[in-house]
Amino acid sequence: MSPTALSRVRIAIAIAIALMPALSPGAGAQEDGGGYRTYTNAAGKTIRAKLVDKKGGIAHLRMVDGITYRVAVETLSQADREFVDSWEPTHAKEEKLRAVDMGELFAARGFKGVPLTLKNNQALLDISVGGQTFTCLLDTGAQGSVIDRGKAKELGLVVRENAGFAGGIGGSAGPVGMTNLANLKVGGVHKTGATFAVMDLRAVSGKQGSTRFDGIVGFDLLEELEAVIDYKGGVLYLREDPATTAADPG
Repeated sequence: MSPTALSRVRIAIAIAIALMPALSPGAGAQEDGGGYRTYTNAAGKTIRAKLVDKKGGIAHLRMVDGITYRVAVETLSQADREFVDSWEPTHAKEEKLRAVDMGELFAARGFKGVPLTLKNNQALLDISVGGQTFTCLLDTGAQGSVIDRGKAKELGLVVRENAGFAGGIGGSAGPVGMTNLANLKVGGVHKTGATFAVMDLRAVSGKQGSTRFDGIVGFDLLEELEAVIDYKGGVLYLREDPATTAADPG
């Protein structure tokens, strides 16, 4: 764990937005980066233009010089008709994306949503071990996850002492131990075999406007569970650890 993680409480939020596949043009379509495309009519004549609107069977084709032609879709080639039929204006695509339910998208990809508690510009979540729950600060800037020494003792965790010594800008954070949580739960997501550093977090927890917490969930655990953080929605999306058995560890 980086030394500064104990002297600063920071949250780096990464929001991953899963987008629906973009609508693809019809067969034979060749759009350039600006959306311009060669259209062909039944007589074989072609124009290079961009489709900007369609209404009542009429395609509005804007040329590079800015002139817009209104062309009956039925007079275009089969490939062009298919392209026009599949085309949607930008505002319609944006409305579809805004209507996407993030939870449903992530659930379809094997993720589970874990609610975050947002206080004092900090994100907190609950972790359960052996049926007992403790509150953790979500900190993607911390290389490793940590549990407070007092909380580890309260939970009856086995701690291997003298694993290191931590310090930061604010001074010494004291000796570091290590403990292995054989089974833990983050919301409804199970994790088998997570290693946490053990140290006194009283120097940062509840200090200088910080909310009280018993541990820190760092980058290591977030990476293992393929975390996606939706800060605005207050949800942490995690993928179930494939090594975890179906049994609920409590």
